[in-house]
Amino acid sequence: MTSDVQGGPGWVIRGEDLRPSITDPAMFRRSHAEDELVDVLELLWSGRPAEALQHLSSFPETVRVRALTADCHRDLGRHDRALDSYDALVAETMGTPREAMMRQHRGKTLLAAGHPERAVEDFRRAAQLRAGGDPAPLASTQQALEVAEAAVMRRQQG
Repeated sequence: MTSDVQGGPGWVIRGEDLRPSITDPAMFRRSHAEDELVDVLELLWSGRPAEALQHLSSFPETVRVRALTADCHRDLGRHDRALDSYDALVAETMGTPREAMMRQHRGKTLLAAGHPERAVEDFRRAAQLRAGGDPAPLASTQQALEVAEAAVMRRQQG
């Protein structure tokens, strides 16, 4: 099984399903004190995507809000809806610093939807885009690529 990766203060990205998980709620809250979406993150990352989605409806449809909305749909099993959103977000962010993040999140959605080969493509591209940058996002991309490649191997053996 793939190891968890430190995501930031008070949270990790779980190796078992590539989803964020809050490990220290107080530290997480302190580190996100200025983030207007902290309640949404806490709900989503605590396994309550329906409640997170409800909270998101009160925010303007920024790229970040749209991505979090897609994550909620992914976690609710609405993979087609989440993929449609991420396809649009990847297209919109192509060539910008956000492209790697959108590709990684689309890859997670593809993996959840049972398309590990396509997920590998997005994770590889995200890794290329993140090479030489901040090591934390690159580590999460490498983690995601490892999980997706293992899923492809299981499918081929199976």
